Amino acid sequence: MRISSFGKTTGAFLLGFLATGIPFWMIPYSKLNVPDAFLGFGLVVVCLMAFLLTWSETASLLKSVNVMAMAMPAALMLRVIVEGLMEPTRHNLWPLVLVITLVMGYLTALPGAGLGHLLRRGRPR
Repeated sequence: MRISSFGKTTGAFLLGFLATGIPFWMIPYSKLNVPDAFLGFGLVVVCLMAFLLTWSETASLLKSVNVMAMAMPAALMLRVIVEGLMEPTRHNLWPLVLVITLVMGYLTALPGAGLGHLLRRGRPR
């Protein structure tokens, strides 16, 4: 059975989303500090998935970077939506935190995808 490039890209995103999201969601709100809450194994997964998507020619450099960079902001927004429904005044600074996680996502995905792109171009055909 062959998996389409859309399926591989979606799977890579979900893996990055869960690897960054699960540890982030486990932190109590009173101890939450972004960007420190995202530092850890999830960043490695996002970088590695961006590398693999580009290196395996599943996705272009730009697509790999954009898809994998959205894993952390998506995890943040899921928390904001769920906790915002329970207590609407809790996340009043979410737009600022969203910008921080967007920058962090791109700074994590770009090196992995860039390295994958360079290694893909350098390998013999």
